Amino acid sequence: MKHPWILSLFFLATSQVSARSVEVCPALPPESGLEWTYSEGPDFDVCRASALGSEDLAFGIYLGNHPSFHPERTSRIGKGTVAGRRVAWYRQDPGDSGSAFSRQTLLTLDRKWGYVAHIWVAADTEQELHDRLSVLERIVFKVP
Repeated sequence: MKHPWILSLFFLATSQVSARSVEVCPALPPESGLEWTYSEGPDFDVCRASALGSEDLAFGIYLGNHPSFHPERTSRIGKGTVAGRRVAWYRQDPGDSGSAFSRQTLLTLDRKWGYVAHIWVAADTEQELHDRLSVLERIVFKVP
């Protein structure tokens, strides 16, 4: 190999992203069978949960101060719990999900700093929705 240091940089960057996901993404219940895929933006973080070994999204969480989701612009479809806190669930935009079972919510994590979690759930069946909402009830957010 001509430039082994390039490979070393790749592994270093990968391990830093993985370490950052552990710091930022909420703790998943151990029996959930889900794992996080982490992405970092300029002033926000995104955690996407999928089944172990799968790329199919179960749910995603944006963490930051400027979510693109505004609850007042969509229809409320129910109540629920995320991380032990009450939330109102809203319809997802048709362009984001074609499923009648998908939904989204906004949860304020730090009022003083305006730090929020925009949470969206992808589900094709009522059972998938139930399973994914059950996991979201038990996640634990890290202190922002």
